[in-house]
Amino acid sequence: MFPEGSKEVTDAESGLEGSLEILRGADGGTAAVAIELRNRSGVDLLLKVNTEMSAVIVITAADTEGRVLSKGGRKFDSSEAQRFTTVRIPPSSSQRWRVPLSTQLLPDAIPDAGVQGRLVVNVALLFRKANSGHQPTDNDYTTSIMTFSATDVVFTRTALREI
Repeated sequence: MFPEGSKEVTDAESGLEGSLEILRGADGGTAAVAIELRNRSGVDLLLKVNTEMSAVIVITAADTEGRVLSKGGRKFDSSEAQRFTTVRIPPSSSQRWRVPLSTQLLPDAIPDAGVQGRLVVNVALLFRKANSGHQPTDNDYTTSIMTFSATDVVFTRTALREI
């Protein structure tokens, strides 16, 4: 469990520091999350990012009773083609992604009056340090997961429709 939440996380291997921001709707419910990754290393970092965002940033939401409100991350089988983009983050720079909760939460799982609960956001990293003159292969990338969490989060159907 995450008694107080972890909205700031560091990945020692990549040199990335991350932060989780909860974006609220007009009714105070959580509408989206924003993940910002900052490069604290002294070299450019290359991230290989799946274009299916729910395969990269996986949101898990549960109410205070532990009932799961989310769909889960995107899974691929071996017959499916996956598409990736490369994101370069220079030293002392950052990259930000905004993910609407509506893409990963089940609206019918949220009561009409809303519900309070917790949110866990896993970011699947596929990264490498940039080397000039070297064309990277898949074997050059390292995997890591950064896990963020927040407690006392309010989920409402109205907020899911806002973003």
